[in-house]
Amino acid sequence: MLVIGLTGPTGAGKSQVCRLLRDWEKISVIDCDEVSRFVVRKGQRCLVDLAVEFSPMIIDPDGNLDRRRLARVVFHDKEKLRRMEQIMYPYILGEVRERLEARRRAGDRAVFLDAPTLYQSGADALCYKVVAVLAPEAGRLLRIMERDGLTLEEAGARMASQPGDEYYEARADYVIHNDGDMAALRLAVLELQNKLGL
Repeated sequence: MLVIGLTGPTGAGKSQVCRLLRDWEKISVIDCDEVSRFVVRKGQRCLVDLAVEFSPMIIDPDGNLDRRRLARVVFHDKEKLRRMEQIMYPYILGEVRERLEARRRAGDRAVFLDAPTLYQSGADALCYKVVAVLAPEAGRLLRIMERDGLTLEEAGARMASQPGDEYYEARADYVIHNDGDMAALRLAVLELQNKLGL
């Protein structure tokens, strides 16, 4: 089973690419954002570790992670962001490995790891090849605000906390440029399918 990393900055359109990939037979996608939400569910050890590091105030009255409060703490301070990642990545990677094994047992030909922080987490070591999805900054900003219900300042802080396009271009095996044209994106994904032999 091939494991292929899918990465790029927030708002670049990785989710659109994943929707197209899911149409392929015996190919699945593991959404690492969903995995990161899974490992910080109420009562999980990862959530406890985050509360110890950043204050119990990041947990809401129902015992769930208050994502906005945690974001306000970490996305304006690179050191705190790094510390949050150091806490979360081992839990995320453990869960990703379990899900990959489940997909292998199910007989998948390939699994795409949709992971914005693929390199930072070390998940690229699990991958045969890596694909980066890049998009113009203005389009990304609008997508993030609409998708996550963020203010311009919050969306800008999130984007500023991530590496620039050159970081991904230097490391990825393949790059898909998403300028918002769905037909062009579909064609790029078909070309990727051919390159990967899927």
